[in-house]
Amino acid sequence: MIKFFQHFHLLVIVLLFSLRATCEHSVRTKDDIRCLEKEREALLKFKDELIDEYGQLSSWGNQKDKEECCRWSGVLCDNLTNHIIHLDLNNTSAPLEGNISVWLLEIQHLKHLDLSGNDFSYSRIPQFIGSLGRLQYLDLSDSSFSGEIPHHLGNLSKLQFLGLSSYHGMLTSTNLDWLSRLHSLRYLNMGYVSLTRATNWLQTISKLIQLEVLDLLHCQLPTVLPPSPSTFNVSNSLYQLDLFGNDLSSFWIFPWFVNFSSGLSNIDLGLNKLQGPIPDAIGNLQSLSYLSLVGNQLDGEIPISLGNLSSLSYLDLSYNQLIGTVPHLALSSSLTQLYLDHNMFNGTVTQSIGSLSKLEYLRLGSNHFEDIINDSHFFNLSQLQVLDLSFNPGISINFSLGWKPPFQLKDVFLSGSKVGPHFPTWLRTQTTLYRLCISNVGISDTLPDWLWDLSPNLYDFNVSHNNFHGVLPDLSSKFSTIFPNIDMSFNHFSGSLPILPPTAVSLVLSSNKFSGPVTNICNKTNCKWFYLDLSNNLLSGQLPDCLANLPNLKFLKLSHNNFSGKFPLLNYLSSLHLQNNSFTGEILTSLRNCTSLTFIDLSRNKLSGKIPTWLGDTFSSLVFLSLRSNEFFDSIPSNLCHLAHLQVLDISLNKISGAIPKCLNNLTSMIQEVDYDSIESYFITKYMGGFETANVMWKRNEQEYKNTLQLVKLIDLSSNNLVGDIPAEITSLATLVGLNLSRNNLSGILPANIGRLRSLDFLDLSRNHFSGGIPAGVSQLDQLGVLDLSYNNLSGKIPQNIHLQTLGASAFEGNPDLCGLPLNKTCPGDEIAQDPKEEEDKLISDGFYITMAVGFVFGFWGVCGPLVFINSWRIAFFKLWNNSMDWLHVKIAISKIRLKEVFHKFVKF
Repeated sequence: MIKFFQHFHLLVIVLLFSLRATCEHSVRTKDDIRCLEKEREALLKFKDELIDEYGQLSSWGNQKDKEECCRWSGVLCDNLTNHIIHLDLNNTSAPLEGNISVWLLEIQHLKHLDLSGNDFSYSRIPQFIGSLGRLQYLDLSDSSFSGEIPHHLGNLSKLQFLGLSSYHGMLTSTNLDWLSRLHSLRYLNMGYVSLTRATNWLQTISKLIQLEVLDLLHCQLPTVLPPSPSTFNVSNSLYQLDLFGNDLSSFWIFPWFVNFSSGLSNIDLGLNKLQGPIPDAIGNLQSLSYLSLVGNQLDGEIPISLGNLSSLSYLDLSYNQLIGTVPHLALSSSLTQLYLDHNMFNGTVTQSIGSLSKLEYLRLGSNHFEDIINDSHFFNLSQLQVLDLSFNPGISINFSLGWKPPFQLKDVFLSGSKVGPHFPTWLRTQTTLYRLCISNVGISDTLPDWLWDLSPNLYDFNVSHNNFHGVLPDLSSKFSTIFPNIDMSFNHFSGSLPILPPTAVSLVLSSNKFSGPVTNICNKTNCKWFYLDLSNNLLSGQLPDCLANLPNLKFLKLSHNNFSGKFPLLNYLSSLHLQNNSFTGEILTSLRNCTSLTFIDLSRNKLSGKIPTWLGDTFSSLVFLSLRSNEFFDSIPSNLCHLAHLQVLDISLNKISGAIPKCLNNLTSMIQEVDYDSIESYFITKYMGGFETANVMWKRNEQEYKNTLQLVKLIDLSSNNLVGDIPAEITSLATLVGLNLSRNNLSGILPANIGRLRSLDFLDLSRNHFSGGIPAGVSQLDQLGVLDLSYNNLSGKIPQNIHLQTLGASAFEGNPDLCGLPLNKTCPGDEIAQDPKEEEDKLISDGFYITMAVGFVFGFWGVCGPLVFINSWRIAFFKLWNNSMDWLHVKIAISKIRLKEVFHKFVKF
């Protein structure tokens, strides 16, 4: 027994020492971990091939205070072996550049490698990464890699996390077989990787039996045949599926994902090509909390089985063609986000789905509901934070006058529904508002005083397109939040312009009745304005110089007012609208500071002087330039030809003289189709199709262009004093849609290769001094809607073309020596065309009718007379007739017998 206790005591001591050693080791600090020399040198050589412009790796070095690599930024070492196991160089805000060095292979114990958010200049993913066999975590997302993903990554058998998303869409994979070897994979993100040729993607994914998260958004997934039941098998662990932005169709995708395990909680199938009804089987996904089917072509009603999804917290069915009814907003009791906007509903969602007591987000916007929304609809919605009933013309909001909602909303979207004629008083209880959008709701009222003190957090305020009236208070004291957006346009507000909040990003007060000067427009310091629109008012006086001191201001719209005086001092702008005012003098050189200008409209003012030559040298991104209806003189500066992105050039109705520059073929955006997919073209044209609107003289009428302005390609030099001929170089502008050179003193012959302008829809060369014939190439302009060559000195025959003839004679009148259709003037040498009706009239004369009558009488009695008066002829005729009829009956009988024989043979066969 004593020996037992001795041995037991010894065992306890050994265990205590072991436990102490273990504890001591387990509490080792980072300072105790020593860097391995070999791995430290490898990291330094790895750093040498990187460009660290922002000093993210400043802690890495050979100096004495930087020797311990385990203390370096982004580096983590194992506390037992001192090996580097973790390297995290994620730098979304300060990206690294350069190359990924092969010295990384010296760190063979690496388990975690994160190089996401850097900029490796569209280089290939190094193949040697597939040799880091201990890796469990690899993230190369959004680091500007390109080309084929190396199949060597399939060697990382211990990998659990793989991030390869490529926002710029430069990575591809034509075959995903390598992916199926990653049996331990739990997380896979290949968003924006092009998989157009990876036809085996579905079968490959089905082999990843431990997968928990699958993200393949915008991968251009190829259409696959309906999968066999075996490929329905997916990981029982899968809880998040994101296939947003592909071309998937519902004939197989719905049967696929409704067979997933009950643990699936997130599904995003938005922006695909899903059609037909939402399947009832979706109700079997009991754990589903997030479901997005936005932007498809789904129809039918919302299935009743959706009420079985007791965990559902987010539902987005917007942008479909769903139908159904929504009588009392009855949906799942735990539903917290509901998006049903932009569908084709014609009524209301049935009550069979349950109560909405936990609803937080209710969005039914842009549908076709026809309902009167009252207090009872929201009786149990105490958790509601977002209410969206916008763009439902059939919805009327009819709350009781003293109604106190059970909720506190953050966002209210009622635009396009029926709220008026009075301002909704129930909003007075909503003191936590962030966004209030009630545009075009039929309100004819004043804004109540309590509105301005409603919520200190209000940053999006839109009451446009109503009939509000009255005088506005000092707005600078009413919006205390940073960067609010305010839109009060298209109302009847009057009085002087209120003091504007300096912190606002967007201020739109256009189309009202504000009047008087604007001297106090920017008397506040540190204005944050980005977009300022005061157009279509009654404002007057001279613009203050303080506008030039607003570094954030990019869009300035002051058009259609009564501003006067000299051209204002301006800086920093990207878009300038000053048309239809009374500005005088020359364009100030201060505008040269706005080097990022893409849009300039100075039309319908009283500006004078020469067109500045620096316009073409300064604004390399300029897309729209209109100097129409001013008093500019002298010639068109050839520097304008440097504006390669220019799509609209309007210098009409001025006093411009001289010749048309021959260098117009340098306007390359009028030669080539715009590639809207390219990054450069996107930034240049996004304002043209988004923020920008313009009134353009098109086919002799002023038309307003909004969403399609970027499609207009126009040169208008009309109503000036231009001389000389049309340069042949102008015919290189193959995508030019409108060309107006009318009302000048141009002469010479029309370009022989004018037919190269195949995109022309509008061509006006009228009231000049052009001579010679009309080139045959004009007949090739089959897109022409308007052609005007009138009042010139053109001669010869108009090209014979059906399309030209449909344009009418007015297109060619005023040219005395022109001939041919559609003019009512024949050309010398042409035969006089006979009217077919006249020839017919000459043929069918009175003599013709007499001759035909005489012939009929003699013919009839010559044949029938003997049969009537000679008895023997009559008897012989009727015998012959009887014999002929008997023979005909025999032939018919024989034919019937033969048909029966053929039929019986066919039946036997």
